[in-house]
Amino acid sequence: MDDVVSQLVAVIAGIDPGGILAMALVGSSVQGGLRPDSDLDLLLVTRRSLSRPERRLVVDHLLTVSGSHATIAPGRPIELSVLTLADVSPWRYPAVCDFQYGEWLRSDYLAGRLPEPREDSNLPVMITSARQHALQLRGAAVRDLLPSVPETDLLQSIHDGVGDLMDDLVGDERNVLLTLARMIVTLDSGSIVPKDVAAEQVAPTLTSGAERALVHAGKGYLGTLTDDWTTHDAVATAGELVDRISGLREAPQR
Repeated sequence: MDDVVSQLVAVIAGIDPGGILAMALVGSSVQGGLRPDSDLDLLLVTRRSLSRPERRLVVDHLLTVSGSHATIAPGRPIELSVLTLADVSPWRYPAVCDFQYGEWLRSDYLAGRLPEPREDSNLPVMITSARQHALQLRGAAVRDLLPSVPETDLLQSIHDGVGDLMDDLVGDERNVLLTLARMIVTLDSGSIVPKDVAAEQVAPTLTSGAERALVHAGKGYLGTLTDDWTTHDAVATAGELVDRISGLREAPQR
């Protein structure tokens, strides 16, 4: 196991927020392989909702190790999601994410705000992907704990999540474009694929400018170039991808 992952797991397990039932590495880093600059997507399933002191302890630690502003190297961006078992099983949509840490909210954490329970339209995608590809770290297997999400809820969650995703476009161009591309693949095929794979599949179907922008995003994700959006129109590309998603509102024919 990667040393950074091992150290993070040890600290989180020591805090034991919510009474951990399962801890797993999920997301594209599992599907595509954990590269030196990969984001770490960590999923916890817990017995109960986190207490405020537990939320504070987890956030304070993640601020020191996550992202480019970390004080402890190497500073990989970490996204930590916590699901209280009773909030997702038995399954209902929309479901509640009890806690989520992400670098895009660092300024809020530094201002003293803590992640609180909230309905999260992305949970069907997260849970479906975790049931298929999780790398188990501690506790029970997430596939045994988390419910199977109906395809109708999975597809609806993608459409419901577009608005919030677009709000993050400026400043997070690469991630937003790749996530939109992955949404298209899922709507079209039912598969949840790594972001670079989604870019490869969707880019050739776009207009030339949008194709170049999505290829650029995919290469940035793989670490083969430095992100620079001054020569690419991320807004127009996102608009084209959103139009494609809107055109797939009906369940795909497979």
